[in-house]
Parts: sequence; C-alpha cells; structure tokens
Amino acid sequence: MSDLVTLLSSLVAHRTHNPGGDEPALATLLGRELTARGADAVDVVTLPREGTPGAYVLARWGRPRLLINVHLDTVPPNAGWTGDPFVARRVDSADGDRVVGLGAADTKGAIAAVLCALDTVRPRDTAILFSGDEELNNTCMRKIVEAGVLSTIERAIVCEPTSLQVGVRHRGIVSFEVTARGKGGHSSRADQLPRPIADLARIAARLDDWGQAQLEEGPEGFKGMCLNLAKLDGGVAFNVVPDAAVLTVSLRPPPGQDMPALRASIARTLGPMGPHVGLRWLIDSPPFATRSLAPFRALVGPRADQPIDLAFWTEAALLSSAGIDAIVVGPGHINHAHAPDEWVSVAELEAARAMFVQVFEGSHGAS
Repeated sequence: MSDLVTLLSSLVAHRTHNPGGDEPALATLLGRELTARGADAVDVVTLPREGTPGAYVLARWGRPRLLINVHLDTVPPNAGWTGDPFVARRVDSADGDRVVGLGAADTKGAIAAVLCALDTVRPRDTAILFSGDEELNNTCMRKIVEAGVLSTIERAIVCEPTSLQVGVRHRGIVSFEVTARGKGGHSSRADQLPRPIADLARIAARLDDWGQAQLEEGPEGFKGMCLNLAKLDGGVAFNVVPDAAVLTVSLRPPPGQDMPALRASIARTLGPMGPHVGLRWLIDSPPFATRSLAPFRALVGPRADQPIDLAFWTEAALLSSAGIDAIVVGPGHINHAHAPDEWVSVAELEAARAMFVQVFEGSHGAS
C-alpha cells in the first residue's frame, strides 16, 4: 500500500506550474500508477496549446458512469516561500502534521488520496481523470467535453480544496473587450475627429447601469452580477487624439444563469455598434449548481447533508454544462492554495483517502 505523504511528495516534485510546467511528464507517471492499480484501460493524451503542451490521463473501470476528476497542474510559485516549492516537507505544527509544497492543497493531495484509495478498493463503472490546464485556460477539460470522451458519465466528483466539505454552487466568470477605433491626430482637431475614449466611456456607463439594475437578481447568496469595469485604455499624450481605445469588462453570473440570455442582454446594453466598434469575448465560463445531491449520498455519505457554496470557479461547471451532474470536494483549504508555503494537513489526506474508499465501494451499488 502506498504511503500518502511519500506519494504526494513525488507528485509535488513534478513541475506542473501553469504556464511553463511539464504536464505530459506527470500524466505519463500517473498513467503508470493507474495501470498498476488495475484499470481496464488508460489513455495518456497530450494536447497542444499556447506555450508548453497540456496533458491528461483517463483511466476506466468497466463502463464508466461515475467520474473522479482532479487537475494535475498548479499555479506558479507565489513570492514568499520559505523553502523549495517543489520539495515537499512534513511540518509538525500546533494543529497537527502538515505537508508543505506547491500543489499540496490544490490539488495533488487529492491525487495522492485517490491513488491510495485504489490500493484498497477496485471501483466499478468508474473513470478517473487527472487533467491539465485547469489553472489557466481550461483547454484540456473543454476539449475532453467537446470530444465526447465522457459520453457515458452521469455524475462526477471534482476535487478542489474544500476542506472535504461538499461544494454545490458557484458563480461563473465572463470577460469581454469592447474596442473603438478612430483616426487619431492633433488635439487641435479634436472637435472634428472620432472620439474612441468618449464612445467607450458612454458604453461603460450603460454597462454600469445594467450591473446596478441586476443587484437583486440571482438566488440567495449569489445576488447580482459582480460587473467590473476593469480597464479603459487608449491614447499616448494629452495633445494627441487617440486612434483607438479598449474597454475591458468582467462579471460573475450566479448559479442558474442562462448564459446565451446573458450575452444577449449585454449586447442589447452595448447598443448598436457601428463598423468602428467591436466586441470580443475573452472568457465564457458558466456558473455551476448541483442538480441532485441524493445520488451522491451513497458515495460521500453524510458530507452530502451539509453542502456549501464556493467563492471560486471550478471545472465542475464545464461538466455540468455537458449534462453531467457534479459535486466539488477535496482535501486542503482554499486559503492555503496559491499562497506561499501551501499546505495540506496529513489528517485531511487520510480522511480524503477514506472518503474515496467509500466512493469506490459506493460505485459497486450506484445506479
């Protein structure tokens, strides 16, 4: 049987920081680990993306209806680490032992717990997906969903640092740019030239009014759209009329939001756009809400009886949009993720292993 801390230390040593890390190397290692634990089929796939390639490994037992998903990439090391982020260390603290290392909480601790649970129980009709590029562009999960690789899956457990509480709702993330173009010139001709910044300022004011009008929209706990006028760029000097300007906007739609209807509402708010004004969507990540907790109770037990809302976005939203019901749960706390000296407690790692043993045992009776 694998030792949890030793296994997690080997995972931390693989540099999968995103951007710049080597996801295929870790995916290859995890493919071997899953094969050694009796998977019926294991696929290790490398995917092209900007910069270094992304990767995922998908293991299957039987005809999968249940998916366990953990992302294998991490963020780059934050400033302030007191040791090498890629060398895990076990630290004795006042509240118990912890493992410190990049990705220990987000989410290599969950990978270690899943693999160690497989040492105890062989799942039935289950797939395990260790996927890359979660921390940046979500290219792996988006391509997996679009390709229909998960066509037999009915429900999923997505691992993120939730302190082993079951997350069932979170907001989406949307971002777009509006660009206005003019002719540019000397400021003495400002009265005769197009005014890109003024055009976008008027659009920004309309969007802000729209956002204020949404403050009471959405379910309890998720009121409003969190519309943010993030940036208005343009111009080079006080005496130069700019030839272009760019307005950058973000918002976080609440669970249950109809995304096509949201985009249509934004388009109406922008108003008629002539040939000199353009709209470009940058991020279009949907919100998430679990449809039914009942089937998950047989898998995670009483944890499903005290669900929580999440303040951060997860790839459960992409699975949910593809018709796969999901929950979000994993060891570690979000406050320690992306932070210097990121850590997860050994006690939570052990509890996560026990939870996944229960999940795999539950897969034998899942319907």
